[in-house]
Amino acid sequence: MKLFTTFIVALIALLVTLKAPAQTHAVLKPSDPVKIELKVPAEDAANVSSTYTVSEKGLLKMPYLDQDIQASGLSVSELSRRIEAAYRSAGIYSNPTVVVGLGGPAEIAPHVVTVGGEVRNPREVPLREKMRLYAAIMSAGGFTEFADVRRIKLIRESKASVYDLRVLREDGSNNPALKDGDLIHVPAD
Repeated sequence: MKLFTTFIVALIALLVTLKAPAQTHAVLKPSDPVKIELKVPAEDAANVSSTYTVSEKGLLKMPYLDQDIQASGLSVSELSRRIEAAYRSAGIYSNPTVVVGLGGPAEIAPHVVTVGGEVRNPREVPLREKMRLYAAIMSAGGFTEFADVRRIKLIRESKASVYDLRVLREDGSNNPALKDGDLIHVPAD
């Protein structure tokens, strides 16, 4: 029984260790919840430690600071260092220790693109780093036999662009990099 308990504890430790690097390298975006914990000074930990949400402008409002902190585009470790530096430069804490983590999986706003129309599996596709138009369509099962690959519509922030994917160009000009929230529509022929 002792061996089984030791095995379970080791397995949990391994899973926590494997999960931590993913959080450290995740890039924050607007509406992401972040858990911020002030470790030092301990007397103010309760006033600062909480879950905050990155604003639509990519900013965080932290207690005692006059300026919002840019969070969007940073990893949680970069945000941690930025918050510490902001408290130091404002003269609020001389040597703060701040730990930042992502909210739980149910809380995190997903980074997705939506692929619809004449694809085999219309759906939201998780956005991977440097993902391009063609890769998102393939992640949704690829084109159906009725797809018009000459008029693929990419809608970003209410602006539509049309791409011809019959042949992918080496320069990528007809296969753009995607951004969170992009909508892709494959029309019928």
